[in-house]
Amino acid sequence: MPDGPNPSLVSRLVRAALLWTVPALLITLLLLTWFYRNTVYSSFDDPLESAVTALIASVEVSPDDGGLTLTRQPLDPRYQRALSGRYWLIGRVGSDGTVVPVIASRSLYGESVRLAADARAELAASSGEPVRVSAQGPNADEPLRVVAREVFLSGMPAPVAVLAAADRRPATRSIQRFAGAALLLMGLLTAGLLAAVYAQVRLGLRPLFELASRVAAVREGRVTSVGGRYPAEIAGVADELNSLIAHNRNVVERAQTHVGNLAHGLKTPIAVLRNEAGLEPTVAADVVRRQTEAMSAQVDHHLRRARAAARGQAIGLSCEVDDVIGALARTLPRIHRDKDFIIEVDGQAGLRFRGDKRDLEDMVGNLMDNAAKWTGSRIDVVRRGDGPDLCISIDDDGPGIPEEELETALKRGARLDEATPGSGLGLAIVSDLAEAYGGTLSLRRSMLGGLQAELHLPRALKDGR
Repeated sequence: MPDGPNPSLVSRLVRAALLWTVPALLITLLLLTWFYRNTVYSSFDDPLESAVTALIASVEVSPDDGGLTLTRQPLDPRYQRALSGRYWLIGRVGSDGTVVPVIASRSLYGESVRLAADARAELAASSGEPVRVSAQGPNADEPLRVVAREVFLSGMPAPVAVLAAADRRPATRSIQRFAGAALLLMGLLTAGLLAAVYAQVRLGLRPLFELASRVAAVREGRVTSVGGRYPAEIAGVADELNSLIAHNRNVVERAQTHVGNLAHGLKTPIAVLRNEAGLEPTVAADVVRRQTEAMSAQVDHHLRRARAAARGQAIGLSCEVDDVIGALARTLPRIHRDKDFIIEVDGQAGLRFRGDKRDLEDMVGNLMDNAAKWTGSRIDVVRRGDGPDLCISIDDDGPGIPEEELETALKRGARLDEATPGSGLGLAIVSDLAEAYGGTLSLRRSMLGGLQAELHLPRALKDGR
Protein backbone atom coordinates (compact mmCIF):
# COMPACT_ATOMS: atom_id res chain seq x y z
CA MET A 1 0.00 0.00 0.00
CA PRO A 2 1.29 3.55 -0.70
CA ASP A 3 2.57 5.56 2.26
CA GLY A 4 0.90 8.71 3.48
CA PRO A 5 -2.71 9.64 4.24
CA ASN A 6 -5.52 8.63 1.96
CA PRO A 7 -6.53 11.36 -0.52
CA SER A 8 -9.62 13.28 0.52
CA LEU A 9 -12.66 12.86 -1.70
CA VAL A 10 -13.71 16.43 -0.87
CA SER A 11 -10.37 17.90 -1.98
CA ARG A 12 -10.41 15.74 -5.08
CA LEU A 13 -13.85 16.99 -6.11
CA VAL A 14 -12.91 20.60 -5.33
CA ARG A 15 -9.75 20.27 -7.44
CA ALA A 16 -11.79 18.75 -10.25
CA ALA A 17 -14.14 21.75 -10.10
CA LEU A 18 -11.14 24.10 -10.22
CA LEU A 19 -9.86 22.42 -13.37
CA TRP A 20 -12.80 23.80 -15.37
CA THR A 21 -13.83 26.80 -13.23
CA VAL A 22 -10.52 28.71 -13.34
CA PRO A 23 -9.96 28.32 -17.13
CA ALA A 24 -13.58 29.25 -17.79
CA LEU A 25 -13.29 32.39 -15.68
CA LEU A 26 -9.98 33.36 -17.31
CA ILE A 27 -11.48 32.95 -20.77
CA THR A 28 -14.48 35.02 -19.65
CA LEU A 29 -12.12 37.72 -18.34
CA LEU A 30 -10.21 37.83 -21.63
CA LEU A 31 -13.40 37.97 -23.70
CA LEU A 32 -14.91 40.75 -21.58
CA THR A 33 -11.70 42.78 -21.80
CA TRP A 34 -11.55 42.23 -25.56
CA PHE A 35 -15.17 43.32 -26.02
CA TYR A 36 -14.63 46.38 -23.80
CA ARG A 37 -11.46 47.31 -25.70
CA ASN A 38 -13.29 47.12 -29.03
CA THR A 39 -16.12 49.22 -27.63
CA VAL A 40 -13.73 51.85 -26.28
CA TYR A 41 -11.77 52.11 -29.51
CA SER A 42 -14.96 52.18 -31.55
CA SER A 43 -16.27 55.14 -29.55
CA PHE A 44 -12.74 56.62 -29.65
CA ASP A 45 -12.51 56.34 -33.45
CA ASP A 46 -15.97 57.71 -34.32
CA PRO A 47 -15.14 61.42 -33.63
CA LEU A 48 -11.84 61.05 -35.50
CA GLU A 49 -13.59 59.56 -38.53
CA SER A 50 -16.17 62.33 -38.42
CA ALA A 51 -13.37 64.91 -38.31
CA VAL A 52 -11.69 63.32 -41.36
CA THR A 53 -14.96 63.38 -43.28
CA ALA A 54 -15.56 67.03 -42.33
CA LEU A 55 -12.02 67.97 -43.38
CA ILE A 56 -12.43 66.37 -46.81
CA ALA A 57 -15.77 68.11 -47.27
CA SER A 58 -14.46 71.56 -46.33
CA VAL A 59 -10.98 71.56 -47.95
CA GLU A 60 -10.46 73.64 -51.09
CA VAL A 61 -7.51 74.04 -53.42
CA SER A 62 -6.50 77.65 -54.10
CA PRO A 63 -6.38 78.31 -57.87
CA ASP A 64 -3.64 80.90 -57.44
CA ASP A 65 -0.88 79.03 -55.64
CA GLY A 66 -2.30 75.50 -55.36
CA GLY A 67 -2.48 75.78 -51.55
CA LEU A 68 -5.20 74.33 -49.38
CA THR A 69 -7.78 76.21 -47.33
CA LEU A 70 -10.67 75.14 -45.15
CA THR A 71 -14.08 76.63 -45.39
CA ARG A 72 -14.88 75.30 -41.93
CA GLN A 73 -12.65 73.83 -39.27
CA PRO A 74 -13.61 71.01 -36.84
CA LEU A 75 -15.52 72.38 -33.85
CA ASP A 76 -13.65 70.52 -31.09
CA PRO A 77 -11.72 73.27 -29.19
CA ARG A 78 -8.88 70.84 -28.41
CA TYR A 79 -7.79 71.19 -32.07
CA GLN A 80 -7.03 74.86 -31.28
CA ARG A 81 -4.98 74.27 -28.10
CA ALA A 82 -1.25 73.57 -28.52
CA LEU A 83 -0.20 69.96 -27.96
CA SER A 84 -3.62 69.10 -26.51
CA GLY A 85 -3.57 65.49 -27.71
CA ARG A 86 -6.09 66.12 -30.50
CA TYR A 87 -4.68 66.81 -33.99
CA TRP A 88 -5.64 66.99 -37.63
CA LEU A 89 -3.58 67.65 -40.72
CA ILE A 90 -3.64 67.36 -44.46
CA GLY A 91 -0.36 66.64 -46.15
CA ARG A 92 1.92 64.22 -47.93
CA VAL A 93 3.53 61.15 -46.38
CA GLY A 94 7.29 61.20 -46.62
CA SER A 95 9.59 58.25 -47.17
CA ASP A 96 10.40 58.11 -43.44
CA GLY A 97 6.73 58.04 -42.47
CA THR A 98 6.53 61.66 -41.42
CA VAL A 99 3.44 63.44 -42.72
CA VAL A 100 4.55 66.77 -44.17
CA PRO A 101 1.61 69.05 -43.44
CA VAL A 102 0.13 71.29 -46.10
CA ILE A 103 -2.41 72.50 -43.63
CA ALA A 104 -2.75 71.41 -39.99
CA SER A 105 -4.48 72.15 -36.71
CA ARG A 106 -3.04 74.69 -34.26
CA SER A 107 -2.70 71.93 -31.70
CA LEU A 108 0.24 70.45 -33.66
CA TYR A 109 2.18 73.60 -32.87
CA GLY A 110 4.32 73.33 -35.98
CA GLU A 111 5.10 69.68 -35.42
CA SER A 112 3.97 66.67 -37.45
CA VAL A 113 2.88 63.04 -37.09
CA ARG A 114 5.06 60.09 -38.02
CA LEU A 115 3.51 56.84 -39.26
CA ALA A 116 5.09 53.43 -38.87
CA ALA A 117 6.06 51.45 -41.99
CA ASP A 118 3.13 49.06 -41.77
CA ALA A 119 0.76 52.01 -41.26
CA ARG A 120 2.14 53.69 -44.44
CA ALA A 121 1.64 50.47 -46.42
CA GLU A 122 -1.90 50.05 -45.11
CA LEU A 123 -2.77 53.66 -45.99
CA ALA A 124 -1.33 53.32 -49.51
CA ALA A 125 -3.38 50.18 -50.12
CA SER A 126 -6.63 51.56 -48.70
CA SER A 127 -7.95 52.99 -52.02
CA GLY A 128 -9.42 56.01 -50.28
CA GLU A 129 -11.11 54.06 -47.49
CA PRO A 130 -10.47 55.14 -43.90
CA VAL A 131 -7.82 53.20 -42.02
CA ARG A 132 -7.15 53.07 -38.28
CA VAL A 133 -3.48 52.92 -37.40
CA SER A 134 -1.06 53.89 -34.65
CA ALA A 135 1.46 56.74 -34.89
CA GLN A 136 3.86 58.81 -32.84
CA GLY A 137 2.71 62.28 -31.86
CA PRO A 138 4.54 65.60 -31.54
CA ASN A 139 5.14 65.13 -27.82
CA ALA A 140 7.88 62.72 -26.82
CA ASP A 141 6.56 59.18 -26.52
CA GLU A 142 2.99 60.30 -27.26
CA PRO A 143 1.15 57.31 -28.75
CA LEU A 144 -1.60 58.34 -31.14
CA ARG A 145 -4.66 56.64 -32.49
CA VAL A 146 -5.04 57.80 -36.11
CA VAL A 147 -7.90 57.66 -38.59
CA ALA A 148 -6.55 58.50 -42.07
CA ARG A 149 -7.69 58.60 -45.69
CA GLU A 150 -5.68 59.14 -48.84
CA VAL A 151 -7.68 61.25 -51.34
CA PHE A 152 -7.19 63.03 -54.64
CA LEU A 153 -8.11 66.71 -54.61
CA SER A 154 -8.96 68.61 -57.76
CA GLY A 155 -5.96 70.57 -58.94
CA MET A 156 -3.45 68.57 -56.87
CA PRO A 157 -0.86 66.52 -58.80
CA ALA A 158 -0.64 63.76 -56.15
CA PRO A 159 -2.92 62.34 -53.49
CA VAL A 160 -2.84 63.82 -50.01
CA ALA A 161 -3.38 62.15 -46.64
CA VAL A 162 -6.13 63.52 -44.42
CA LEU A 163 -5.58 62.54 -40.78
CA ALA A 164 -7.29 63.06 -37.45
CA ALA A 165 -5.42 61.76 -34.40
CA ALA A 166 -5.85 61.57 -30.66
CA ASP A 167 -3.69 60.52 -27.75
CA ARG A 168 -4.73 56.94 -27.01
CA ARG A 169 -3.35 56.81 -23.48
CA PRO A 170 -6.68 57.76 -21.84
CA ALA A 171 -8.35 54.89 -23.71
CA THR A 172 -5.54 52.53 -22.71
CA ARG A 173 -5.89 53.56 -19.07
CA SER A 174 -9.64 53.02 -19.25
CA ILE A 175 -9.10 49.52 -20.67
CA GLN A 176 -6.49 48.75 -17.99
CA ARG A 177 -8.82 49.94 -15.22
CA PHE A 178 -11.59 47.76 -16.61
CA ALA A 179 -9.25 44.74 -16.86
CA GLY A 180 -8.08 45.28 -13.25
CA ALA A 181 -11.63 45.62 -11.96
CA ALA A 182 -12.71 42.58 -13.97
CA LEU A 183 -9.73 40.59 -12.65
CA LEU A 184 -10.63 41.54 -9.08
CA LEU A 185 -14.27 40.59 -9.63
CA MET A 186 -13.27 37.31 -11.24
CA GLY A 187 -10.99 36.56 -8.31
CA LEU A 188 -13.83 37.23 -5.87
CA LEU A 189 -16.13 35.13 -8.03
CA THR A 190 -13.58 32.31 -8.07
CA ALA A 191 -13.28 32.42 -4.29
CA GLY A 192 -17.07 32.44 -3.97
CA LEU A 193 -17.40 29.54 -6.37
CA LEU A 194 -14.74 27.60 -4.46
CA ALA A 195 -16.60 28.14 -1.21
CA ALA A 196 -19.89 27.16 -2.86
CA VAL A 197 -18.36 24.04 -4.44
CA TYR A 198 -16.79 23.03 -1.12
CA ALA A 199 -20.09 23.51 0.70
CA GLN A 200 -21.95 21.61 -2.03
CA VAL A 201 -19.47 18.73 -1.93
CA ARG A 202 -19.61 18.54 1.86
CA LEU A 203 -23.38 18.61 1.74
CA GLY A 204 -23.52 16.01 -1.04
CA LEU A 205 -21.10 13.68 0.75
CA ARG A 206 -22.77 14.04 4.14
CA PRO A 207 -24.61 10.70 3.73
CA LEU A 208 -21.22 9.01 3.21
CA PHE A 209 -19.87 10.58 6.40
CA GLU A 210 -22.99 9.45 8.27
CA LEU A 211 -22.59 5.96 6.83
CA ALA A 212 -18.97 5.84 8.01
CA SER A 213 -19.95 6.91 11.54
CA ARG A 214 -22.71 4.30 11.70
CA VAL A 215 -20.36 1.57 10.48
CA ALA A 216 -17.97 2.64 13.25
CA ALA A 217 -20.86 2.39 15.72
CA VAL A 218 -21.49 -1.18 14.54
CA ARG A 219 -17.80 -2.03 14.93
CA GLU A 220 -17.80 -0.63 18.46
CA GLY A 221 -20.89 -2.66 19.35
CA ARG A 222 -23.21 0.29 20.03
CA VAL A 223 -25.67 -0.83 17.34
CA THR A 224 -26.21 -4.08 15.45
CA SER A 225 -26.84 -2.74 11.94
CA VAL A 226 -26.39 0.32 9.75
CA GLY A 227 -29.60 2.32 10.09
CA GLY A 228 -30.95 5.50 8.58
CA ARG A 229 -32.24 6.68 5.23
CA TYR A 230 -29.75 7.25 2.42
CA PRO A 231 -29.88 8.54 -1.17
CA ALA A 232 -30.52 5.95 -3.86
CA GLU A 233 -26.83 5.93 -4.86
CA ILE A 234 -25.73 4.96 -1.32
CA ALA A 235 -28.72 2.94 -0.16
CA GLY A 236 -27.39 -0.13 -1.98
CA VAL A 237 -24.06 0.18 -0.16
CA ALA A 238 -25.85 0.40 3.20
CA ASP A 239 -27.96 -2.65 2.36
CA GLU A 240 -24.87 -4.62 1.31
CA LEU A 241 -23.11 -3.62 4.54
CA ASN A 242 -26.09 -4.81 6.56
CA SER A 243 -26.05 -8.09 4.62
CA LEU A 244 -22.32 -8.47 5.30
CA ILE A 245 -22.81 -7.73 9.00
CA ALA A 246 -25.65 -10.27 9.19
CA HIS A 247 -23.53 -12.81 7.31
CA ASN A 248 -20.60 -12.34 9.69
CA ARG A 249 -22.95 -12.69 12.64
CA ASN A 250 -24.33 -15.91 11.17
CA VAL A 251 -20.80 -17.21 10.57
CA VAL A 252 -19.89 -16.59 14.20
CA GLU A 253 -23.11 -18.17 15.46
CA ARG A 254 -22.63 -21.14 13.14
CA ALA A 255 -19.06 -21.58 14.35
CA GLN A 256 -20.23 -21.49 17.94
CA THR A 257 -22.93 -24.06 17.12
CA HIS A 258 -20.36 -26.30 15.40
CA VAL A 259 -18.07 -26.15 18.40
CA GLY A 260 -20.95 -26.91 20.75
CA ASN A 261 -22.20 -29.80 18.61
CA LEU A 262 -18.72 -31.24 18.27
CA ALA A 263 -18.15 -31.00 22.02
CA HIS A 264 -21.51 -32.66 22.64
CA GLY A 265 -20.79 -35.41 20.11
CA LEU A 266 -17.39 -36.17 21.63
CA LYS A 267 -18.59 -36.05 25.22
CA THR A 268 -20.27 -39.47 25.20
CA PRO A 269 -17.37 -41.48 23.64
CA ILE A 270 -14.90 -39.77 25.98
CA ALA A 271 -17.10 -40.57 28.98
CA VAL A 272 -17.35 -44.23 27.90
CA LEU A 273 -13.56 -44.50 27.56
CA ARG A 274 -13.06 -42.80 30.93
CA ASN A 275 -15.51 -45.16 32.61
CA GLU A 276 -13.99 -48.23 31.02
CA ALA A 277 -10.54 -47.10 32.05
CA GLY A 278 -11.75 -46.59 35.59
CA LEU A 279 -13.37 -50.03 35.85
CA GLU A 280 -10.63 -52.13 34.26
CA PRO A 281 -6.88 -51.76 34.25
CA THR A 282 -6.97 -52.33 30.48
CA VAL A 283 -9.71 -51.22 28.10
CA ALA A 284 -11.04 -53.69 25.54
CA ALA A 285 -9.83 -53.01 22.03
CA ASP A 286 -13.31 -53.22 20.52
CA VAL A 287 -14.57 -50.57 22.96
CA VAL A 288 -11.70 -48.23 22.05
CA ARG A 289 -12.25 -48.93 18.35
CA ARG A 290 -15.99 -48.24 18.48
CA GLN A 291 -15.65 -45.06 20.50
CA THR A 292 -12.75 -43.69 18.47
CA GLU A 293 -14.67 -44.43 15.27
CA ALA A 294 -17.63 -42.54 16.68
CA MET A 295 -15.37 -39.64 17.64
CA SER A 296 -13.72 -39.66 14.20
CA ALA A 297 -17.13 -39.70 12.51
CA GLN A 298 -18.24 -36.70 14.58
CA VAL A 299 -15.07 -34.76 13.75
CA ASP A 300 -15.36 -35.59 10.03
CA HIS A 301 -19.01 -34.58 10.02
CA HIS A 302 -18.41 -31.17 11.57
CA LEU A 303 -15.35 -30.51 9.41
CA ARG A 304 -17.35 -31.38 6.32
CA ARG A 305 -20.18 -29.08 7.38
CA ALA A 306 -17.77 -26.21 8.15
CA ARG A 307 -16.08 -26.56 4.76
CA ALA A 308 -19.43 -26.70 3.00
CA ALA A 309 -20.56 -23.57 4.82
CA ALA A 310 -17.42 -21.78 3.64
CA ARG A 311 -17.80 -23.03 0.07
CA GLY A 312 -21.48 -22.13 0.12
CA GLN A 313 -20.47 -18.45 0.43
CA ALA A 314 -17.90 -18.66 -2.38
CA ILE A 315 -18.55 -17.06 -5.77
CA GLY A 316 -18.17 -18.76 -9.12
CA LEU A 317 -18.30 -22.45 -8.02
CA SER A 318 -20.57 -24.73 -10.07
CA CYS A 319 -20.61 -28.24 -11.51
CA GLU A 320 -22.66 -30.46 -13.81
CA VAL A 321 -25.29 -32.51 -11.99
CA ASP A 322 -25.34 -35.25 -14.64
CA ASP A 323 -21.61 -35.93 -14.17
CA VAL A 324 -22.08 -36.66 -10.46
CA ILE A 325 -25.28 -38.73 -10.81
CA GLY A 326 -23.93 -40.66 -13.80
CA ALA A 327 -20.72 -41.63 -11.98
CA LEU A 328 -22.69 -42.79 -8.92
CA ALA A 329 -25.18 -44.74 -11.05
CA ARG A 330 -22.28 -46.67 -12.57
CA THR A 331 -20.38 -47.20 -9.30
CA LEU A 332 -23.06 -48.21 -6.78
CA PRO A 333 -24.11 -51.49 -8.48
CA ARG A 334 -20.47 -52.59 -8.33
CA ILE A 335 -20.18 -51.70 -4.65
CA HIS A 336 -23.39 -53.57 -3.74
CA ARG A 337 -22.63 -56.73 -5.70
CA ASP A 338 -24.76 -58.82 -3.35
CA LYS A 339 -27.92 -57.06 -4.59
CA ASP A 340 -29.52 -57.06 -8.00
CA PHE A 341 -31.04 -53.63 -8.72
CA ILE A 342 -31.15 -51.04 -11.48
CA ILE A 343 -30.80 -47.27 -11.29
CA GLU A 344 -33.04 -45.20 -13.58
CA VAL A 345 -32.00 -41.58 -14.18
CA ASP A 346 -34.68 -39.29 -15.58
CA GLY A 347 -35.72 -35.65 -15.73
CA GLN A 348 -34.11 -32.51 -17.07
CA ALA A 349 -30.59 -32.85 -18.44
CA GLY A 350 -27.85 -30.20 -18.39
CA LEU A 351 -28.56 -28.81 -14.92
CA ARG A 352 -25.77 -27.26 -12.87
CA PHE A 353 -25.32 -27.06 -9.11
CA ARG A 354 -24.13 -23.70 -7.75
CA GLY A 355 -21.53 -25.05 -5.35
CA ASP A 356 -18.60 -27.40 -4.93
CA LYS A 357 -18.66 -30.72 -6.77
CA ARG A 358 -17.34 -32.65 -3.75
CA ASP A 359 -20.25 -31.48 -1.61
CA LEU A 360 -22.76 -32.53 -4.28
CA GLU A 361 -21.06 -35.94 -4.45
CA ASP A 362 -21.33 -36.26 -0.66
CA MET A 363 -25.02 -35.34 -0.61
CA VAL A 364 -26.24 -37.31 -3.63
CA GLY A 365 -23.81 -40.17 -2.87
CA ASN A 366 -25.14 -40.60 0.69
CA LEU A 367 -28.74 -40.59 -0.51
CA MET A 368 -28.15 -43.02 -3.40
CA ASP A 369 -26.00 -45.29 -1.20
CA ASN A 370 -28.73 -45.30 1.44
CA ALA A 371 -31.28 -46.22 -1.26
CA ALA A 372 -28.96 -48.97 -2.53
CA LYS A 373 -28.76 -50.52 0.97
CA TRP A 374 -32.55 -50.79 1.29
CA THR A 375 -33.87 -51.14 -2.26
CA GLY A 376 -35.39 -54.36 -3.55
CA SER A 377 -34.74 -54.00 -7.27
CA ARG A 378 -35.05 -50.40 -8.41
CA ILE A 379 -33.85 -46.86 -7.70
CA ASP A 380 -35.26 -43.86 -9.54
CA VAL A 381 -33.24 -40.62 -9.69
CA VAL A 382 -35.08 -37.59 -11.09
CA ARG A 383 -33.50 -34.15 -11.47
CA ARG A 384 -35.31 -31.00 -12.50
CA GLY A 385 -34.85 -27.24 -12.47
CA ASP A 386 -37.37 -25.17 -10.57
CA GLY A 387 -36.48 -21.53 -11.24
CA PRO A 388 -33.39 -20.68 -9.17
CA ASP A 389 -33.58 -24.07 -7.40
CA LEU A 390 -32.28 -27.50 -8.33
CA CYS A 391 -34.36 -30.49 -7.21
CA ILE A 392 -33.01 -34.05 -7.06
CA SER A 393 -35.36 -36.81 -5.85
CA ILE A 394 -34.20 -40.38 -5.14
CA ASP A 395 -36.83 -43.12 -4.78
CA ASP A 396 -36.36 -46.78 -3.89
CA ASP A 397 -38.73 -49.75 -3.60
CA GLY A 398 -37.42 -50.92 -0.24
CA PRO A 399 -39.32 -51.11 3.08
CA GLY A 400 -39.20 -47.34 3.61
CA ILE A 401 -39.48 -45.51 6.93
CA PRO A 402 -42.69 -45.13 8.94
CA GLU A 403 -44.17 -41.66 8.92
CA GLU A 404 -43.61 -41.16 12.64
CA GLU A 405 -39.88 -41.92 12.28
CA LEU A 406 -39.10 -39.67 9.29
CA GLU A 407 -38.14 -36.72 11.47
CA THR A 408 -35.96 -38.91 13.69
CA ALA A 409 -34.05 -40.21 10.68
CA LEU A 410 -32.59 -36.76 10.04
CA LYS A 411 -31.17 -36.39 13.55
CA ARG A 412 -27.45 -36.72 13.99
CA GLY A 413 -26.43 -40.29 15.03
CA ALA A 414 -29.97 -41.67 14.68
CA ARG A 415 -30.06 -45.32 13.49
CA LEU A 416 -33.42 -46.94 12.82
CA ASP A 417 -31.88 -50.34 12.15
CA GLU A 418 -28.83 -51.34 14.18
CA ALA A 419 -28.30 -54.40 11.96
CA THR A 420 -27.31 -52.25 9.00
CA PRO A 421 -23.71 -50.96 9.00
CA GLY A 422 -23.23 -47.23 9.46
CA SER A 423 -22.67 -44.43 11.93
CA GLY A 424 -26.12 -42.90 11.75
CA LEU A 425 -24.71 -39.68 10.30
CA GLY A 426 -25.53 -40.19 6.60
CA LEU A 427 -28.87 -38.37 6.36
CA ALA A 428 -27.79 -35.81 8.95
CA ILE A 429 -24.70 -35.02 6.88
CA VAL A 430 -26.83 -34.50 3.78
CA SER A 431 -29.28 -32.30 5.69
CA ASP A 432 -26.49 -30.19 7.19
CA LEU A 433 -24.67 -29.79 3.87
CA ALA A 434 -27.90 -28.77 2.12
CA GLU A 435 -28.62 -26.25 4.87
CA ALA A 436 -25.10 -24.81 4.48
CA TYR A 437 -25.97 -24.02 0.85
CA GLY A 438 -29.36 -22.62 1.78
CA GLY A 439 -31.15 -25.78 0.59
CA THR A 440 -33.28 -28.47 2.25
CA LEU A 441 -33.63 -32.25 2.48
CA SER A 442 -37.08 -33.77 2.89
CA LEU A 443 -38.14 -37.40 3.35
CA ARG A 444 -41.50 -38.97 2.44
CA ARG A 445 -43.11 -42.18 1.27
CA SER A 446 -42.13 -43.08 -2.30
CA MET A 447 -44.56 -44.03 -5.07
CA LEU A 448 -42.37 -47.13 -5.46
CA GLY A 449 -43.27 -48.17 -1.91
CA GLY A 450 -39.97 -47.27 -0.22
CA LEU A 451 -38.41 -43.96 0.74
CA GLN A 452 -38.23 -40.77 -1.33
CA ALA A 453 -35.45 -38.33 -0.46
CA GLU A 454 -35.87 -34.93 -2.13
CA LEU A 455 -32.93 -32.52 -2.18
CA HIS A 456 -33.37 -28.82 -2.96
CA LEU A 457 -30.19 -26.89 -3.75
CA PRO A 458 -29.20 -23.60 -5.46
CA ARG A 459 -29.02 -23.84 -9.23
CA ALA A 460 -26.39 -22.27 -11.43
CA LEU A 461 -28.24 -20.67 -14.34
CA LYS A 462 -26.85 -20.70 -17.88
CA ASP A 463 -27.09 -17.36 -19.76
CA GLY A 464 -29.64 -16.10 -17.22
CA ARG A 465 -32.07 -19.01 -17.85
